[in-house]
Amino acid sequence: MSMAIKTSASPGIDAAYRERFGASAELYERARGLMPSGINHDVRRIDPFPVYIDRAKGAYKWDVQGNQLTDYCVGHGALILGHSHPAVLAAMQEQISKVVHAAAPTALEVRWAELITEMVPSAQRVRFVLSGTEATMLAIRLVRAASGKDVIVRVDGHFHGWHDTAMIHWLPPFDRPASAGVAADIARGVRSIPLHDLEALEEALRPGDVAGVIMEPDGPVVGTVPVADGYLRSVREITQRFDVPLIFDEVVTGFRLAPGGAQQYFGVVPDMTTFAKAIAGGAPSGAVVGRADLMDNIAYTGDAQHDRFSRVAHMGTYSAHPVAAAAGVAALEILRDGSVQDRAAELADRLRDGLNARIRERGIRGRAYGRRSCFRIIVGDDEGLPDVDTAEEFFATVSNERLMEGTRQPLKTALHKAWFLEGFDFIAGNHGWLSIAHSDDDVDTTVAAFGRSLDRAIDDGLIGGAA
Repeated sequence: MSMAIKTSASPGIDAAYRERFGASAELYERARGLMPSGINHDVRRIDPFPVYIDRAKGAYKWDVQGNQLTDYCVGHGALILGHSHPAVLAAMQEQISKVVHAAAPTALEVRWAELITEMVPSAQRVRFVLSGTEATMLAIRLVRAASGKDVIVRVDGHFHGWHDTAMIHWLPPFDRPASAGVAADIARGVRSIPLHDLEALEEALRPGDVAGVIMEPDGPVVGTVPVADGYLRSVREITQRFDVPLIFDEVVTGFRLAPGGAQQYFGVVPDMTTFAKAIAGGAPSGAVVGRADLMDNIAYTGDAQHDRFSRVAHMGTYSAHPVAAAAGVAALEILRDGSVQDRAAELADRLRDGLNARIRERGIRGRAYGRRSCFRIIVGDDEGLPDVDTAEEFFATVSNERLMEGTRQPLKTALHKAWFLEGFDFIAGNHGWLSIAHSDDDVDTTVAAFGRSLDRAIDDGLIGGAA
């Protein structure tokens, strides 16, 4: 029998959070008078204030008051090696002592590109950028230039950064951009299709005006809706049949699911791939890689007419930044044999199993799930979440729309604060990643703390537990 669900913030969790993290509250008061909402990334917003971090090492981070947290945000997924991995840190420190910004090419960026082309099946050429958003922007420009066509086909709910084109059909209701300030005519260059709808993909390509198809290969936003078996192979066959380039956005999955990313893991090779996060060991960077004939649209030919009117322009003060290149080389040298990815995935299996056991013990609806070293949690009392024991039953019953909605408010924010109170952090309160810096003991400790967090929410009447 479930308890009544409150519709306001949890007083028990909320009061304890305010008391434990008072120094963060003080910093937030200063910050919100200086920066909109006091933050610089939408996901970092927590009501009533975020926790401010002072330092991190391995699997842990410490807030400005010295509270230790086991960290599953790991740099928004970038740090599969953990915080301050010795090899990455040493490489960055050595490079800083040499030159921070050369305003010229360096030998490190050549080695970095060599490693990427060796590891990633689709990578015949590489172009470095600064972020995942820049990577998808450039990939879209490249396929439009190569084809002379304007339309980009995307999948409802898949995330490709925050640029204007990426704001079309990201968040429901899909008939409006996910952000204010997006020009109305941007939508004319985007054609979106429902999740896992192959007939819709064929229909979208049939007019012959499509420059490229872009998607997250493991499903939207860290596999919120897991990709259906065989779907990627069918997408690859259809795009090849229509002679339309396929772009995999591997900002999250790149170098994490496998050394060669999701394309290696699933055995489906796109025409172009976008990367960020793990590509530079946590330093700010990204890249577009792909077929030589597509990527070489950036290349100079020496023909002044062509280079002015037919070449894809790309600049960037911090592209292939020497310190990021040093971190990237050091990280990829470690990631190339696959043992890191396997160990992180093993830890994630242990974590998911433990979280699901704590959910079932308390008679709560929901599930922890995910692929390899990525995980996501959804819990609630509503009938949209099936009251079943196995993953097979859960995904056969729950709708894609309910998965995309995630844990509902106010429970979601209350649980996020409870995570902090119990000594760990999942990003946005509902998902995260494992690194090789985590241990079996870290996972087991987190599982026990997760159970206590659920108990806090039950005690505050935010979710029902077993009678």
